[in-house]
Amino acid sequence: MADFKTVVVERDINPYHSFLSSFFAGFAELGMINQGSINIVSRRAAEYLYSYLEARDFLSKLEKFEDVTSPECIRYHVDTVNSFLNIMGGYEVVVVDQDELSLRIAGDLCRICPKGVGGAEIKGSFCPIPNFIEKMVNLMLGREVLALESEGIKKEGATCVTVFKAKR
Repeated sequence: MADFKTVVVERDINPYHSFLSSFFAGFAELGMINQGSINIVSRRAAEYLYSYLEARDFLSKLEKFEDVTSPECIRYHVDTVNSFLNIMGGYEVVVVDQDELSLRIAGDLCRICPKGVGGAEIKGSFCPIPNFIEKMVNLMLGREVLALESEGIKKEGATCVTVFKAKR
């Protein structure tokens, strides 16, 4: 891993990002958590964040879309999730085909990567974002709109990629 001071500055890490990424990294290095359990924990965290946003009346302010499966609607909700947590420094939602979308995260700008920020010395990606995004977007839209098509995150060079299917 690069010098942590450099990571903090380049990725614009805040104390919460540092805590979260190093917390998961520590559990991973101890063998106490794996990608399967991080997927479950990420979905649980989404449920609690959704409840928080509901309690603070943020959800009533969300833009309404006629077609909740449209790429515009899904992009808007991914952007909204990221605006609350600021976990992805650089990302884009790309239409792959009619019902398939790809979330492409600049790996060197991700703010909660257990490896890139938390310093985990482990195999695999150990990324909490795909399952978290899937659950949050579905909760915000009030139904199952997104389904993960890929197994978590895949590295394509310096980009972390996950694929979702939009359920019509």
